[in-house]
Amino acid sequence: MAAMRTSSPNYYQARSTKMLRGYDRFAARALPVMSERYGEPFAREVLAEARREFEAVLPDLSYIGGRANYFTPVIVVNGWVIGLFRAMSARGKDAREVIRICAAVTDVLFASIPTPLARLLGRLGFSSVMKRALRRQAKLSELRRFPEDFVYRFKEGGEDDWELEFSECAVNKLYDAQNVRELKPFCNFFDVTYSRYLGMGIDAHQTIGLGCDTCRLRYKHGRATAIPAALQGVLPGTDSGAGADA
Repeated sequence: MAAMRTSSPNYYQARSTKMLRGYDRFAARALPVMSERYGEPFAREVLAEARREFEAVLPDLSYIGGRANYFTPVIVVNGWVIGLFRAMSARGKDAREVIRICAAVTDVLFASIPTPLARLLGRLGFSSVMKRALRRQAKLSELRRFPEDFVYRFKEGGEDDWELEFSECAVNKLYDAQNVRELKPFCNFFDVTYSRYLGMGIDAHQTIGLGCDTCRLRYKHGRATAIPAALQGVLPGTDSGAGADA
């Protein structure tokens, strides 16, 4: 039996004011980053157009369960990314440059977290509470209640390691639906960024966005974060010769 969408498709539109405030906070952080690269007039123009693009895409964002799904904010953030990509590509910038901007903004955000707090947050990612929550939501995902959702399994290793293996990726489905497939190779930049700051030791080389059958996010507390080839030179502080980050 085919999966069915079990909620109003207007979930995001009904919350458009909140969604746009979230974009505005992102744009405020992105403005100095983009101004340094392109000048402030260009940055302001692009970010204003990206906001309009994000507002236009809101009705078509993937509904995956709303607040009941931990990954709904991921869909919203990727709406920002799509809006920025469309505004930037209209001015001759490619997907790699768009993700470079998004990664720089994300890096600034995580760099502002005091190191002791960041390490505590990373440690909590391996707590029994977090593992139970991930295990529970993974099982729900396998019911395929929402066709645009992620479908994944939680695999526990030892006390300090676990893995998520995605057979279906909501982000890549959204990129396909919005015809922005150029973004797919960079779909996990956020995971690698938070892992670098929180000490979560992610290895995310295998992704659906790169054409793999599944996406595997393998975490090990305290291990150096592996930098996938697609993100070399995209994430701040990386280049083509670097393979991992402490």
